[in-house]
Amino acid sequence: MNESKLELELVEQLAAAEHASWSRWMDYLFSRCPFTEKGDAILPRELVQRWKRQAAMTYADLSELDKQSDRNEVAHILPIINEYTHAATIAEEASHKARQSYSVE
Repeated sequence: MNESKLELELVEQLAAAEHASWSRWMDYLFSRCPFTEKGDAILPRELVQRWKRQAAMTYADLSELDKQSDRNEVAHILPIINEYTHAATIAEEASHKARQSYSVE
């Protein structure tokens, strides 16, 4: 499998993981919101203030609890990255062997 195909597969897998992460966030967000009779979600002021404050912070400045939440999200994508790294290493080794056998002949 060539590297560009590996990269395309990696992008698709990471995009699927990102969508799953977004879906989890939306489920959480809506679980914290009251709804109007028309079905509009209302973001509580204290949550808006908290999330705006967190969004303005660097990762290093987050509380340990918030950092752990981000680490938990990363845990969902690590297997994808590890699989890609493994596949890329195998592809590189195969390419290297092919170059060696070609130069020997």
